[in-house]
Amino acid sequence: MKNLLFYKKKAHCFEQALPIGNGRIGAMVFGNLKKERIALNEDTLWSGYPRNYNKKDAHEYLGEARKALLNKEYDRAKEIINRDMHGHWSESYLPFGDLIIEYKGVPKSDYRMSLDILTGIAKAEAYGFCESVFVSHPSQLMVINIKSEIGVSFTVKFDSQLCHNIKTEEDTLLITGQAPEVCMPPYHNKGEAIVQGDKGIKFCGAVKIIGNAQFSDSSIIVNNQKETTLLVSLATSYIDFKTMPTADAKMRAMSYFDNIKPYEALLKEHTKDFSALFNRVKFELEGGYEDLPTDKRIRRMNKKGDDYALIALLFQYGRYLTISASRPKTTAMNLQGIWNTKLRAPWSSNYTININTQMNYWCTDTANLSECFEPLTDLVKKLAENGKTTAKDYYACNGFCAHHNSDIWGMTYPAGFPDGDGDSTQYAPWCTSTPWLLNQLYEHYLYTLDEEYKKEIKELFAGCLDFYKDFLIEQNGEVITCPSISPENAFIDKGVRSPITYMPSMDREILFDFFENCRELGLDAPVINQVEPAEDGRIPEWAENFEETEIEHRHVSHLYCVYPSRYRQSEEINSATEKSLIKRGFGGTGWSLGWKICLWARLGNAENAYRLIKQQLTYINPRINIHYSGGGSYPNLFDAHPPFQIDGNFGVTAGIAEMLISRKLPKEWSGKIRGIKTYGGKEIEYSFKDGKII
Repeated sequence: MKNLLFYKKKAHCFEQALPIGNGRIGAMVFGNLKKERIALNEDTLWSGYPRNYNKKDAHEYLGEARKALLNKEYDRAKEIINRDMHGHWSESYLPFGDLIIEYKGVPKSDYRMSLDILTGIAKAEAYGFCESVFVSHPSQLMVINIKSEIGVSFTVKFDSQLCHNIKTEEDTLLITGQAPEVCMPPYHNKGEAIVQGDKGIKFCGAVKIIGNAQFSDSSIIVNNQKETTLLVSLATSYIDFKTMPTADAKMRAMSYFDNIKPYEALLKEHTKDFSALFNRVKFELEGGYEDLPTDKRIRRMNKKGDDYALIALLFQYGRYLTISASRPKTTAMNLQGIWNTKLRAPWSSNYTININTQMNYWCTDTANLSECFEPLTDLVKKLAENGKTTAKDYYACNGFCAHHNSDIWGMTYPAGFPDGDGDSTQYAPWCTSTPWLLNQLYEHYLYTLDEEYKKEIKELFAGCLDFYKDFLIEQNGEVITCPSISPENAFIDKGVRSPITYMPSMDREILFDFFENCRELGLDAPVINQVEPAEDGRIPEWAENFEETEIEHRHVSHLYCVYPSRYRQSEEINSATEKSLIKRGFGGTGWSLGWKICLWARLGNAENAYRLIKQQLTYINPRINIHYSGGGSYPNLFDAHPPFQIDGNFGVTAGIAEMLISRKLPKEWSGKIRGIKTYGGKEIEYSFKDGKII
């Protein structure tokens, strides 16, 4: 199988460009051999700085909100929660800027742009010319090698949407600047959306040349060279989530140039590092059109449905993105991994921890990339520390909690309108994100059997458990969460529409697993009952038989008990889950399709999982169908929510891994698998023909 994406034309937009990265530095290569644009990101470049937006008196209104909810005074409960228990929007993940290469006289014939996901190298080629780009984890540099049989001239520049300055110092091109103190999400249009100041994160980018060059005040000029290598370093002043960002960004950026190696040595160490991770898993499906450009393959798949090798490529692409975006000592992957070119990105390109951040790491262990899981653990540690304040201020509870959004500063308070003058109750008043994340950390332990890690996370479990021992209240002889929601969905009760309720099924299912995991860790935890099928044979979404407002809602939160729960359920619950999935439909946003693939795979229904995989490969033209209502794939195989959200890529990879582990495969599939990991670090290997193991 060719682990390759390739195209016969340059990228015109982000969703056509090719992603490369080393966990800390991300770049999108557009492949324009007249005016090349390489969009840059650095994982710690966010707006904001450490500050406490918790509403100190919010807990004073908790009892009143609970009373209103349990009396079914939904509008009253909504008013209290919006006005008296609100929080603030998260800060935003920001684009670093662009590296621009203005070429002169590069041939136009035989053009080809490609991304080798085995080695993490993007190329733009034409007759006698090649531009190769990769981001090295060993050297912590982006490396651009430019070769021309007859010699080529070009100018190198920086640009950025952030406040910045560009200059040259001796043999280095520099860009320096500062991120804003506040960057509101694009849906907040009240007051000043972007606030500058002197407290935000500072950043520095630097370019050095291996080869002959001249330096103007703000650019590098190369004349008629057959080979030139650009070394690009990025850094910020970020220290950690609780410290003002006062590090020396320039000094950090320049430090990566210590002991510069020749291009061939940089290439060799990068390729060895990257391919060592990628080669752990081999997955091949027979039949496909690997000689077609990737965008044409997606279109053909929509019509014919027989490019099985493209499905294998999509699976491996999720692994590629994990290696490129999540390495030890880097920050956790956000809504767009580490690739974002918008100043006010969709949903601030933040951590959405009511599904999306969790989904980013669903495939990490099964895809045999367990060391790439570390950044998620680090994020949970931030939440555990900051969440102590939120637990006290909002619920008068011990322990810690977090809500549905977070950022690099470890935000744990409920996201929403800063002045409490809008309705955020469909997403904000939900504090069950932390037990979900901790369940995922415990499952990571089951893959690695790292006893030191187990001790480490036991302390986190104990802190979260303390919160629930205080937060849960009793109703009808059973403990419940209140207030809570089934993320981003709503119901109708006696003609009144409301998202807020008590003990939705998702809470029950997450806490059932959490308390079981606590007991396995030797902690004394409450006992709650697992969800039971409703009278209509489906898994209920809420504690009562409320009327649905959106039958095909994108979230399938109430099916957590089947996936991603690690516990295998009874036939009764599995049957109810299947009925629920059928009622929910086979549509959905990109990440929603990924979740449904995982669910059908866990249920052993390979044909329905395969149906959704093919739907995930619906071609989305980013220049025309930007507001397309369903999910799919962009030309560069990025998941289309739309817009781009990376979690869908990881969801489909996790779903295919689940199919391979369960050995329930579509009858159309023939091929082989090696290296998928199961609990205890065991790996599977087998071949299959027409969906049957051989």
